[in-house]
Amino acid sequence: MFSTSSLTDVTGWTTKLVGIMVAASQHPHRAKFMTKTRLRWIAAAGALLILGGLVAWQLRPVDYLASGADSRTLVIDVPYAKFRQIMVRKNATAAIVAHGGMTLIDERTDDISVDASGDDRPILNAILGRSQTDLSAVKQITVSLEDPMLEADRLVLRQQSDITATGMTSTSKSKSAAGRLKNYQTSLSAEPSGEQTTVTIAVNLDVLVNVPKWFTHKADQGVEQAAMDAVAGQTESLQSFIAEHADKRIVLPF
Repeated sequence: MFSTSSLTDVTGWTTKLVGIMVAASQHPHRAKFMTKTRLRWIAAAGALLILGGLVAWQLRPVDYLASGADSRTLVIDVPYAKFRQIMVRKNATAAIVAHGGMTLIDERTDDISVDASGDDRPILNAILGRSQTDLSAVKQITVSLEDPMLEADRLVLRQQSDITATGMTSTSKSKSAAGRLKNYQTSLSAEPSGEQTTVTIAVNLDVLVNVPKWFTHKADQGVEQAAMDAVAGQTESLQSFIAEHADKRIVLPF
């Protein structure tokens, strides 16, 4: 491992070489012992020492907080009212959170709120799949982490979901760091689009890595790819989840 003492040694040798060259120029009777070729070799050696020191300095391992983010918008071929029913009644937490590298372990509802004030016939409309009732819920979700590089085996998230007749959002954010995973957030938003539903999935994460200083940009690229893989996994899981329940009759949205 390169240290500041190594850089001091390089600087010291370079200073000595420069001193020799200066002394030779100040004492012509000694300069005859130093040909131009020797001077060139000394200068080249000094430059190489400095260059080597700089390279070693850039290759020293450092802790670096690498960040990645990705999002994807897709169209689900079911009406929003049906999409909403499936997401609420069939509990889509596993489909929203679970993907490559994570598995749902536990979920707990901390708070739930139902507002039917905007629906004059809440029960009938719910049966008909035209509910105007608003729903908000807060959950605590625990997932397992299967990547040993993260140096943690589980992550606890707080999920906030708000569902209305015109759209829905669900955001799951880590409550604290888990090993080298310092921050994790995934979100899903959906809204009606004719007889279909437009959905946007996004993932943001920050990972503390130990890499040579020269390659911190590579760490960012790696975490960026992890975010892209997470979005791709969630997209596939959500599509399969909706397709599984799309033809089923669901009574009441909550």
